[in-house]
Amino acid sequence: MSTTSEPSVAVVGATGAVGNEIVELIAARGFPHSRLALFASQRGAAGTVETAQDEYLVEALRDTEDLAAFDVAFLAVPESVAEDITRAAPGPLLIDLSGAGRSPSDSVPMVAPGVTSRAQIAQLSGARTFTIPHPAAQVLTLCLDALRPALATASVMAGASAGGRGAIARLVDQTTDLLSARLDLEEEEVQRAFNAFARETERALAERIAAQAAAMTAASGSLAVQLVSVPILHGTGLAVSAQLQLAGDQWLENLRTTPGVLLAEEGQPLSIIDAVGQEAIKISAEQTHPWVNLWCAFDNTRLAALTAVWIAETFAIRTPVAN
Repeated sequence: MSTTSEPSVAVVGATGAVGNEIVELIAARGFPHSRLALFASQRGAAGTVETAQDEYLVEALRDTEDLAAFDVAFLAVPESVAEDITRAAPGPLLIDLSGAGRSPSDSVPMVAPGVTSRAQIAQLSGARTFTIPHPAAQVLTLCLDALRPALATASVMAGASAGGRGAIARLVDQTTDLLSARLDLEEEEVQRAFNAFARETERALAERIAAQAAAMTAASGSLAVQLVSVPILHGTGLAVSAQLQLAGDQWLENLRTTPGVLLAEEGQPLSIIDAVGQEAIKISAEQTHPWVNLWCAFDNTRLAALTAVWIAETFAIRTPVAN
């Protein structure tokens, strides 16, 4: 544990898409820390991660006890790896990003900026493990809280970055092979290039996104969610149709004042690529009373990393560092 007033920080899974974003955000947001160490699997170790200010060597995480010397540990790793670490509880405040793909649990708080209230933050000040919602569930919750609809349907369009760097690489390789007329898929391998699909995997994740949003939102209307994988490298789109209960333009004012949301000007085109690399959730809205249609574009990896760093800022910095 750190002996200074600033926490010592570990990022596990630092060479992955979200882990890399966490390292960048720690630097960009000036997150105070006495030490920053980066870890990966044996395969991802011995590399480096660069920010605008520094270059960090990535070490292999050989044992969960490697984390015992830290005050905060970000777990940007697959669920099985995260479970081993959280079960061992090596000592630091654990921020488990693998929870984004799970249904909400009473045992591990799922929190996010703009979603978790100040009262909830105060109640959770003693927790030692936190998880984040799926970025689509987080955006959907913000929309539902603003609209307070009687009924809402949502369609998530997830790019390859939702599956990490491996999924991005597979899409690039398939696209190259397809354009070269030499695409040869393995048995049961899905064609991602120039294709969109909703398999059982996508349907199951849609159910978990709906469960997360239902657990986090203050709205009480019914909700249905579907998810489709689309052949883009980075970013996610979310289309929401909601039957309003609020009078007048209150819903629009609610959206304008929602933290992290940037409303597009009326008639301004909005694409997923417009949000890639941005922290803001970009939304265009149109109303045909009593319905409102929202088109949301956001960088899912950056939003996941931003939420994780916000948890550390909220719960680690405010808690006295152990000596």
